[in-house]
Amino acid sequence: MAADPSAAGPSAASEIARMHDPDRFLTALFAPAARRERLFVLIAFNHELVRALEMTASRAAAGPMAALIRLQWWRDVIAGQSGGHELAAPLSALLAAGALPRDTLLALIEAREAEAQGLETMRAWRDATLAGAGGLQVAFAQALGEADPAVLDRLRAIGAAYGAGATLRHLPALLKAGREPLPMEAPADTTAWLREAGQGWLRQAGKPRLPRERRAAGLIRVLASRDLSRDSTASARRGLGDRLAVAGAFLRAAA
Repeated sequence: MAADPSAAGPSAASEIARMHDPDRFLTALFAPAARRERLFVLIAFNHELVRALEMTASRAAAGPMAALIRLQWWRDVIAGQSGGHELAAPLSALLAAGALPRDTLLALIEAREAEAQGLETMRAWRDATLAGAGGLQVAFAQALGEADPAVLDRLRAIGAAYGAGATLRHLPALLKAGREPLPMEAPADTTAWLREAGQGWLRQAGKPRLPRERRAAGLIRVLASRDLSRDSTASARRGLGDRLAVAGAFLRAAA
């Protein structure tokens, strides 16, 4: 199998992941060293998709077109038709080596396109969350070598639960950034609704047993569970307790 591209010192992808998605960056650190860089590229790619949704200053004025154009550009990168971004070369190299799942990455783009155009129904929101945050967790596992459809389905539910919890923690900031992550028919009590949806996904997923080399793919479950059980007024900032909980889950699974 081709080695992941690497460079002396932190890569651009690892820095993007560390700065903009510290939760998934933390879980990636528990992956085998030889496969961490592909996870950092994946996390950074997802950040760029989310960033495309946040760059439209006024959706009321501009509509979803600006976001859709940027998302199409990432489709072109996956197809090998665009470059010029610091992630384009490492992403293309990993795709060419079969180290990242092309179809799953395209599904991530589709989920963000759906959000850009507006999630009208509860079903649309669930589908987009399973394909977006859930699909990212599937890609995470596939990048670590997981291929069992049943296991991937459980990890998709875990990723979706994390997405619901992250929305719960960051909703004011998401809305301020120009995103519209909730369906138009969402109930008035969004806190209770997001918590119920996320906890339902966690129950559906259970606690899949993964071999050590793929265990990092399931660690986001720890943070999802903590987020969905917090008081809604709790700080969105992570603390030492969160990091220790992730490390403890990894060690307990090894026992």
